[in-house]
Amino acid sequence: MENFINFFKQNVSIMGILIVGIILIAFIIIILIVRSIRLKRAKKDFDALELRFTELKGIPLSFKLNKAVSLSKVNTNLKDDVVSFQEEYEKTQEGLKEYSVLLAETDDFIFSKKIKKANQCINQLEPVVANTSRIVLALDAKLEKVLEQENTQRESINTLKERFRVLKRELMEHRSDYHTSIENLDSSIKNIEEMFSIFEEWMFASEFDKAADKQMEIQVEIENLEHALHALPDYYQQLKGTLTAATDELTYLYSSSKAKGVYLDHLDIDKRLEVIRELLSESLAKLSDVDLPTIEKDIDDLEVRIVSVKEDIDKENDAYVQLHEKVSPLFERVKDLNKRYEIIRELYDRVNVRFGFDNWTARLEKDEVMLDELNEQRFRLEKVISENTVPFSTLFLSYEELDTMVQKLEIECKEMQQRLESACSDEERAKEQMIKLQLIVNEIRIKIEKNHLPNVSEKYDDDLIMANKHIEDIKAILLITPLNVEALNAKIEESIDYIYTLYNSVNNLVGMAIMVENAILFGNKYRSEYAEVDNELTRAELCFNNGQYTKSLKIAMNIIEKLHPGVYENLVKKGVDINEAIQI
Repeated sequence: MENFINFFKQNVSIMGILIVGIILIAFIIIILIVRSIRLKRAKKDFDALELRFTELKGIPLSFKLNKAVSLSKVNTNLKDDVVSFQEEYEKTQEGLKEYSVLLAETDDFIFSKKIKKANQCINQLEPVVANTSRIVLALDAKLEKVLEQENTQRESINTLKERFRVLKRELMEHRSDYHTSIENLDSSIKNIEEMFSIFEEWMFASEFDKAADKQMEIQVEIENLEHALHALPDYYQQLKGTLTAATDELTYLYSSSKAKGVYLDHLDIDKRLEVIRELLSESLAKLSDVDLPTIEKDIDDLEVRIVSVKEDIDKENDAYVQLHEKVSPLFERVKDLNKRYEIIRELYDRVNVRFGFDNWTARLEKDEVMLDELNEQRFRLEKVISENTVPFSTLFLSYEELDTMVQKLEIECKEMQQRLESACSDEERAKEQMIKLQLIVNEIRIKIEKNHLPNVSEKYDDDLIMANKHIEDIKAILLITPLNVEALNAKIEESIDYIYTLYNSVNNLVGMAIMVENAILFGNKYRSEYAEVDNELTRAELCFNNGQYTKSLKIAMNIIEKLHPGVYENLVKKGVDINEAIQI
């Protein structure tokens, strides 16, 4: 031994020893890490298998099987199925037991860190888990199918219970809103609770059909309770508030309308109001019994009756107001028609022959008959209104009938009066226009004579003769009886066109002659200085004396334009005097 040690010391260095030590330590660490990883993996697989075991154990097979056994006692068709279920249940228990034993062994091996044996147990567990899961889930599905009716009923009844709890809480929180109905509502609550108890008894006895019938009854009662809780406050508000106030307002409206003088006896308002009050009192009493359909019907009936009475009274009130607002103006229109008819009659008698109107005798007699009828109806309507024995809605119809007749006769009288007055105004207008035309013709003659225009063409003399003939024609038409108004108006228009055209022509001629004279007078200042000016002005004077005013003006302005360029433009276009034109 000593020889070995001595040999080792002689042949192995300290560095070599360290290297060997490090390798050994690293190898040991790797082995520990690998074991740790394998152990963690085994624990993870174990935890998953344990969780799956817990899930399978959590399925209430025993409870469901007992339910199925109870159900088979009342339903003989399920007996064979239940026996099969019991056999499968035993298999599930055996599988779960084996599952449990292997889990316990695996847990022990993991705890003692016997990883290899733990993995072997896990491998054994996998087929056991798969088989047990399949058996458990299959049995659970079969039991669920058998118990499906109960589960459905249980879900439905739980929903109803929740609705019932909400309604019960609502009633407790708002008891003051239900007044006299509270006792009946409490009774409904108690009745529903008893029905829930009976339902549970049938469910416990697995009498699902009877439980289903009871559930339907419970649902109906809860719906009725829900409707009552939601509707009753509104019904109290309508009956004690809205409808009672409407009845009081209706009574006041009736009293005030009668006091105003509105005739309402034909409507039996007193009797109809009494019926409304009695129905309102009966409906309030029915609220204690929570007879909702009857109360709803009574409320609808009350609303219809109240609206009907109000509409009838409003109709008479509106007729009363409209009649008193409109009847006086209508009566005034009838009076005006009487006056207008007298004016038409007088005017017709005066102008009938003069203007050759058609024979209006029959027409006037017909209008007179209508006017007499209007007067009679007016007096009759005025009398009935003062007596106040007929509904104003009926009187308003009589008013509208009278108004229609008045409108018709007003149109007739207006048309006749316009025709008569138009004929008279046409004659007066023609006379006034004839005087104006005479004055214009005289003015034309005076302008020609005053300006001593040489060699005025014979046309103007002929034109003056024609203008006077137009005036004489107008006089002739005015002297004829009956007067032909259309021919008169046509002649007036023709004469105006002719005479005004002549007047404008003479004005232009006189204006041009004055311009020629002014131009020659102005040019005379330069005759002694310029021979050309003297010659041109002499030509202008000859043309002027021959009546050639346009040519004369052109000659005179041309020679002046040479002396003063631009004078023509200023004179003609700007319309100024020749001296001013030269200065410009």
